[in-house]
Parts: sequence; structure tokens; C-alpha cells
Amino acid sequence: MPGTYKDIQNITGLSLSTISKYFNGGNLREENRLSIEKAIEELDFTVNAFARGLKSRQSHTIGILVPDLSSTFNAIIMEQVCEILRSHGYGSIVCTCNGNQKAEKSSLSFLLDKMVDGIITIPMDETGKHLEEASKRGTPVVLIDHLAANFKTDAVIVNNQEAGHMAAREFILCGHRHIGIIAGPEDMDTMHLRCSGFLEEFQKENSRKAWVCRSGLSMEEGYDSVKKLLSAKHGITGLFCTNYELTLGAYIALQEMHKQIPNDISVIGFDNMLLSGILNPPLTMIVQPVKQIAVTAAELMLERLEKPDFPGTRIIELETQLLAGASVKPI
Repeated sequence: MPGTYKDIQNITGLSLSTISKYFNGGNLREENRLSIEKAIEELDFTVNAFARGLKSRQSHTIGILVPDLSSTFNAIIMEQVCEILRSHGYGSIVCTCNGNQKAEKSSLSFLLDKMVDGIITIPMDETGKHLEEASKRGTPVVLIDHLAANFKTDAVIVNNQEAGHMAAREFILCGHRHIGIIAGPEDMDTMHLRCSGFLEEFQKENSRKAWVCRSGLSMEEGYDSVKKLLSAKHGITGLFCTNYELTLGAYIALQEMHKQIPNDISVIGFDNMLLSGILNPPLTMIVQPVKQIAVTAAELMLERLEKPDFPGTRIIELETQLLAGASVKPI
């Protein structure tokens, strides 16, 4: 069994308050410190590791906070980050907030109370106000996917504006002039940038029109958005879906409506390279470098822990790519 304070007292003859002071990083007489460390060596290694953590103020644990695990993007990021951290000797505590900003703040406080060495998060509250508590405690934070408007810290994002441009250029190249965009919330910067990037490129000519359907980010909302867009009789010949769940929901809706892709309607999806190969026909997708995002976020955290006084913040912007499938038809 792991040793206890009492075991150390029995070996050293020191008071429990002196032993407690050692474990909490207090200053001791040199002979008392050496006596306690000798006792620790005689006891279970777990005690020794715990002592080292308390003395150095490091738990070798990173908190990971994501909005939910139903999102494929979030789940892959979390899995990859945990694996990379583990390979460097760090454990992970994973929390979700189920898309609730109040729960997000509570989960962050929980992680900080567990004395994690750092926080890696995909923030719900994009003001970053909930992250101020981490800053006060001197706990480094790395953001993924979104920036926080009022909280400057290390972050990994993708060029969402260019992702929208890329999708628009593909439709333009194939002669499409009436496109529906299935977009997430306007106040979410990733959704805003993907949509605005598309419109900026696509509407350079007045003869091209796009209709935006705003919704949440779930598969069900993607499904409902397709039904809503196509029932409006805009003459839409193509759909741009701005995340994985919306893409999958759109695909299911089109199948139910007996719309053939791409003969009846062309589709460009987002996020998941694997999805493109599973569906028939294979979808043309705007693909994020998900593994690279995770690796970069973990590396930023590890570097920040190694060099806590590194000046300034680092924002790494990665590029998406268009993965050509067979779901966009020239007209």
C-alpha cells in the first residue's frame, strides 16, 4: 500500500505539521528535508511521485474541455491530444459541458481545482471570460478551433475564410449560380467565417445567388435545413454544408427526398475525409487537418509548460484542402 504521513512520522520522528509543510512546498531545515526524503524513498513510489508533484507545483495532468463528445471533430481531437500528452508523461482529465456556457465555466473551475498543469479547450464562450480564472492561477491555456475575443492565449485554428472561398470556387468552376448554404450559428466565428468566405467569393458576380440557412450544428438540424431550403423553391443546384454533422444530416434528407447526388443537386461537405469514401457517390469535402490540429495544440501546451516565461502568444493557422469526390456536377 502507498505510504502515509503517519508512516513518514514513524520513520523520521518529525511532527505531522512539519511533514505536511514539506509536501506543500514549504521551507524546512535541511536536516528535516533530507530525513523526510529518505523516508519517502523507503516507502511506496506513489508517495515519492506525489511529493515531487507537490514540491514542483506540477501534477503532470492536463485538463481537456470540449463542448460535447457527440461531435466527431471534438472526439477525434480529444483522443489525439490525450495520446500525444500520454507519450510525454502527462495524464488527461476530460470534461464536457454539453454546449452549455454555465456548465463550461463550472467544468473549468473543476479542472483548476484538480491542479491541472494546463487547459486545452474548444471554447463555447468565445469572449473567453470564463478563462480569466485560469489566467489568475497562472495556468496556461491553449485554444482549439476558436479564438477568444477578450482572452489572448496560444491557439490552433484553421483558415475558415479560405475554406469558404475554396467551396465557392468549386461551384463556380462547375457553372453553378444558385447555392444553398447550411450554416451553423452566426455568432460562432468558425461558422461565420466559412459562410462569409463562401459568399465573398461566390457573389463577386451579381448573377450568382446564395441562400443561407442558419441552425445549430447537429445532424438533425442539417436534415431540417435541407428540407427548409429546398421547399423554398429557390432553384438551388448545389449545397455547401459547413460541418460534418450538418453534412451527414443533409445527405440523409436528400436521400429521403429521392434527390440524386449530383444529378439532381450537387453537394460539398465539410470536415470528415472518411465520410467522403463511405457515401455513394463519394462526396467532395473541405477537409480540416484534424490530426495536425491536435498535434499542434499538444505541442503548444508542452512548450508552454517547458518555457512558462515565453513572451507573447502564438496563434497557429492551418490550411484546409478540397478533397474531390463525385458529388459536384457541371451544369
